[in-house]
Amino acid sequence: MLYSLLIGCLNFACLFQSGYSQAHRNKPQPTPYHDFDYLVFSQRWPLTACTEWEEAKQGNTCNLPKDKDLWTVHGVWPTKTGKMGPLFCPSAIHFNPDQLAPILTDLNHYWINVEANTKTNSFWAHEWNKHGTCASVLPQLDSVPNYFEMGLKLNRQYDLSKILSKGGIVPGTNGYDVSFIYNVIKNAINREPSIQCVTDRKTKESFINEIRICLNKTFDAIDCDASNPIHRIRVGLNTNCNQKKPVWYIDTVPSTIVDEDSEYNNESYEEYQEFYEQQRHYTWLYNFIRTLLWVTL
Repeated sequence: MLYSLLIGCLNFACLFQSGYSQAHRNKPQPTPYHDFDYLVFSQRWPLTACTEWEEAKQGNTCNLPKDKDLWTVHGVWPTKTGKMGPLFCPSAIHFNPDQLAPILTDLNHYWINVEANTKTNSFWAHEWNKHGTCASVLPQLDSVPNYFEMGLKLNRQYDLSKILSKGGIVPGTNGYDVSFIYNVIKNAINREPSIQCVTDRKTKESFINEIRICLNKTFDAIDCDASNPIHRIRVGLNTNCNQKKPVWYIDTVPSTIVDEDSEYNNESYEEYQEFYEQQRHYTWLYNFIRTLLWVTL
């Protein structure tokens, strides 16, 4: 009787998880391994991120850092050469915002959640669940506090505002050749970076959005892999920006920018959080029932 009941529960868990996965087939799928080759440290320009967020849905509002020249942390992403991810790795370490209390002031400034009308801590929870769970195999990133402290440390180490301004690149109404921006960063870090833009669908103008620096597992800078799909490279430089027209480094939030390469497809972090929690719950249930079956045989 017990055996039959367990078999029934196991089948239900499998069917539910299969159906749930099918319903969410367009969302990033959990990766059942922590294997990766390098890390991508991504910083974003808050004004472009804000514009993208406000354009995604009517009523969206933004948080912006008090320092108007500050590039903020997007994330520290474990990456497999030539692939996206790993993502949402199985982990016994769950996001607990209380653990971030000692660094909360710095996080609210340097790792700010630009998307104001989302739940408190949702951005950080998303970054941990999607990327931190996979990065936690490294001793320096083996806890929620360590992961976020490392992001803050890297933000100080690679101060993009200083790097760009030393090269004569400042926010404003002047456009820049993306190759010029690229070479300023490359010369500063002695490695190939990746530059990401969002593109106005109507004008095809490029607005600088993110700058990514790639690191090995000891956190030394390495050349970013142009073939990796995470960078969405088109041709030439390690960038998805328009290389035939000026790239805009905005100093105010314009009225219209729509990113045709949006990473999150204009969906909120809460949806990804719910997806992650559902997957984690039913994976645990599946493994628990399998263990009981093994014990009862």
